[in-house]
Amino acid sequence: MRVMLDNGIFGHCQFAESVMGPQGPRFGIENQHYLVGGYVRKTADPNQEYQSQIDSLFTVGRFIREKRFEAFTYIELRFESVWRIIGEREFDALEGCEINNCPPALERSRFRSGDFFALTRKGGKKDRRRGLKTSLSQIDFMEWLCTLDDGHISAIFECRTILGLTEFEIESLRNLRCFQRLCEISRSAENYPDMFHLWTAQRNRMDVFLTLETSLPNIFRHIEDAGGVEIEHPTKVLRPLEFLRLMGVTQPDPVPIEPGRFYPMLEVWNSR
Repeated sequence: MRVMLDNGIFGHCQFAESVMGPQGPRFGIENQHYLVGGYVRKTADPNQEYQSQIDSLFTVGRFIREKRFEAFTYIELRFESVWRIIGEREFDALEGCEINNCPPALERSRFRSGDFFALTRKGGKKDRRRGLKTSLSQIDFMEWLCTLDDGHISAIFECRTILGLTEFEIESLRNLRCFQRLCEISRSAENYPDMFHLWTAQRNRMDVFLTLETSLPNIFRHIEDAGGVEIEHPTKVLRPLEFLRLMGVTQPDPVPIEPGRFYPMLEVWNSR
């Protein structure tokens, strides 16, 4: 089974944050007033259902390490993680997991080039409020793709060598109406990056696009009901607990870090 991991999966896989805390009895009674570095569990999401989805990532990570399925990401998802603060690797649900790369349906740099950090922008409402609207953003590129007709695509084919298009990308352009239809059904340019992720997953013949979002599975259900989309490969959009049920799991692994408990750094390292 081939599974593409949405950006939020990587964003929520780290469960610990570093703090200073008491040494504990193992260091002797006379040293109890000293503090040492260690870890505590991050504050849980107030939405218990959402937190249960996050907690199940430890089981997802174990399945990747056991090679029960192949996990993938790609450049547009990596762009979305550029601005994420790197957390602690201790108690990371995806620690030791092999994450493969796959090609985007279309490489944006074939058509847009410029400042790297401008390329990492989504170009949505949040960026516009901060005055960060850029023609190099994800949404701007995807809005442009939605304007292309057969004449435009024929012109791009004539420049395929100059642009450096791969055969995979040529087939994507022939399949572009699928992406355009996905965007139409999604009803908002804010959703275009997710539609591009789904289209890329389909082009790479992924069995599942795994996400923590609640809106994307709902959009996917609308797509299934709407019809009129010539989907190349039937990639399912699933949240972690739904995915694990598909894998035959009804009780995910327990989270190996307790809320409210301090874990001294040396103690954690010695237990590896």
